[in-house]
Amino acid sequence: MKRIAALLALVMIVVGTTSCERILDFKANTDSQIPADSAILNIEDAEQLLVSVYDVAANAFSGRFQNIPEVMSDNMADPLGLNGEYAQIYRWTSSFFNGSFGGEYRDAYISIYRANTLLEEVANLEGATPESVKRISAEAKFVRALCHYHVVRIWAMPYGYTADNSHLGVPLKLSADQTPQMRATVAEVYAAIEQDLLDAESDLPTSNGIFANQMSAKALLAKVYLEMGDFAKAKTKASGVINSGSYALELDLTKRFSDHVNDNLPAEFIFTLVSTNEMGASGPIVDERGQGFVGNYRSDDPNANPALKASLDLYVVATSDTNDLRGQLWYDVRSAGTPDENYVISKFDASFIDVPLLHLTDMYLTYAECNVRLNGDSDGSGLAMVNALRQRAGLTDLSSLSLVSVMTERRLELPGEGDRLFQLKRQGVQGEIQKIRGVDWDCPGMILQFPNFEGTAQGFIYNEEGNCE
Repeated sequence: MKRIAALLALVMIVVGTTSCERILDFKANTDSQIPADSAILNIEDAEQLLVSVYDVAANAFSGRFQNIPEVMSDNMADPLGLNGEYAQIYRWTSSFFNGSFGGEYRDAYISIYRANTLLEEVANLEGATPESVKRISAEAKFVRALCHYHVVRIWAMPYGYTADNSHLGVPLKLSADQTPQMRATVAEVYAAIEQDLLDAESDLPTSNGIFANQMSAKALLAKVYLEMGDFAKAKTKASGVINSGSYALELDLTKRFSDHVNDNLPAEFIFTLVSTNEMGASGPIVDERGQGFVGNYRSDDPNANPALKASLDLYVVATSDTNDLRGQLWYDVRSAGTPDENYVISKFDASFIDVPLLHLTDMYLTYAECNVRLNGDSDGSGLAMVNALRQRAGLTDLSSLSLVSVMTERRLELPGEGDRLFQLKRQGVQGEIQKIRGVDWDCPGMILQFPNFEGTAQGFIYNEEGNCE
C-alpha cells in the first residue's frame, strides 16, 4: 500500500449544509493530520483524504485561478501600481519567476496527486464496500478532471490551435507517482479529462450534498465539449442539466456571489465552494472560499482602491442599456469626470462569499450558443434561454438569436468569473476574431509561463515568453 508523501491537512472545505454530515467531524486541528509515514488504512481515512482533495482544489478556485484569465482578457483595466504580478500578466509577459501563480498550479497538482492516491488505494481498504469505492473514485476523478481542465486552459494554447491538437499541453498525471513529467499533448490531456468526467457522470450519486454529483460531471462535460468545439455533445450535456429539474434560475442577481443564508444555496448552483462563518459544537467554524475574489475586487468602502477594476470597454458594454440591472448592480464609477476615473466591479462586495464553479446560467448560455451554431436556433429554444436571462436583468426580449448576441450576453452575465479569455480564444480558433486588446489572440503571452520548479523534469519545455506587441 502506498504511503502518503506529505502531510495532508484534513480541513473542512465546503461545509455549510446539513445534508453533508459525513465531513462535519473532520475538524482542522493537528490531530486530524495523517503523517507522512502513515498509510491509508480504512475507508474512514479515504473519506478524510477525499475532503483534502476538494480542499486543496478549492484553494486555487477561490478566485485565484479565475482572476488570471480575466486580467489577460479585455475585461480588466490595467492594474499597474497595485499588483505587480497582475500587471505582468495584463501585459502578457509572465515568467517562471511569477511565484503567486505558480501557487495555483501547485495546488491543482497536489489535489490531483491526492485524487490519484485515492484511486489506487480505495478498493483495498478495510471497510470498503462496492458503493463507497464507486462514489469515492468518481469524486476523485471529477476533481482530477476539474484541475487538469483549468490548468491546461491557462498554461497551454486552446483546443483546436493545431488541427490534431498535437501542440504541447501540461503534465498529465494519472497516477500517484511523483516523478517529474514532461508535457502531454493537448489532445491527450482533453481525452483524459473527458474519460474522467464520463466515468464520474456514470458513477456519481444523483444527490451528494455540497460535493460533486452526477449533474456536476454533466455540467463540466458541457463546458469541456464547448471548449473542444463539439457543439452537439455540449448541447446534449447542457440540456441534460437544464431539464433535470434539479435546478432553477436564480432571479436575484445579487445572489451570484453572496454569503448563503440558513445553509440555503441559490437554486441554480450546481457545484459550489461554500464559505462558512458560524458557531460549531467545539467553537467557531471559519472558512472563506472566495478570498481571491474579495481581496482583489471588493469596493464597498467608498475609498477602496481594488487591484482589479473593469476596463472602460467592459463598463461601456455593461451599462449601455440603462435598464440592465447587471450594469446597475455590479458596477460603480469612481472619480467620475477626472483623469483618474475608474470602474469598480461590486458583485464581490461581501464577506464569506460562496463560489459557484458550475451554475445554471452558464448552462443556458452554453445551450443557446450550441443551438445557434448547430441549426441557427431554428426551434427558438436557445432564444428562450437567453431571454430568460435578459428578463432577469430587466431587459426586453430579443426577437431572434445570433452568435454575437449570445456572446454578448455571456460577457454581461459572467464578468470577473474567469470566463472571458477562454471564450475569446474559442472564437479565435473558429476564425471569428483575430485580436484581443489589439494583439493577436494566440500570441505567446496569452498563456502563462510554467513555474520554475517544473524544470526538475530534465528537458521540460517551457512556453515561449512575451511577444504580444
